[in-house]
Amino acid sequence: MTLSKKNYGRIVAATIFLTPILILFLSTAFYYSGYSPEGTVNKGTLLEKPIELKNLKLTVDSGPLENEFPGKWSIVQFVDGDCTEECFQTLYSSRQINIRLAKDSGRVARYLISLDSLKLSEVSLLKIKIEYPLLHLGLIESNNLPQEVLNKLQDSPYLLIDPLGNGILLYDLNLPSGELLKDLKKLLQNSKIG
Repeated sequence: MTLSKKNYGRIVAATIFLTPILILFLSTAFYYSGYSPEGTVNKGTLLEKPIELKNLKLTVDSGPLENEFPGKWSIVQFVDGDCTEECFQTLYSSRQINIRLAKDSGRVARYLISLDSLKLSEVSLLKIKIEYPLLHLGLIESNNLPQEVLNKLQDSPYLLIDPLGNGILLYDLNLPSGELLKDLKKLLQNSKIG
């Protein structure tokens, strides 16, 4: 038996109409059954529960984290004590990342946040002022942080904060800075804010 053209057209139209509904139904079923893909495309560690800036009691000297929401994407580096050679190396890497963003570099701010009290020496502050004039400084009190968050901040030199004030990705020292650059390029390409 052959299908008439009318019936064939209805079958094609029904298939086209029902395919997105079937995909939506299946993806919802997979989600609620606990299935999630194994890999991710981001190079940093995606935080299951974002670190919310409003809970951190963060004080900064200037920049978008001060009071501008939605603001910019922010690369935040944490330091406990004075800025050592390793600290300055990560500051240099974050500056180079920002430069390599080219036309999108204005969409990203960089911060150096001290834990508990500003323990940067005069030499470090002078070096930062001369070599990193666009770097914003800040302070966070660790006693206001849950221990889990504090451990994450101390173990990772970079925290990527979205324009709405949520820390979403952590980057550790073993990860090449080019990986953060790749993630930022993807985020800026797909983000309509910040």
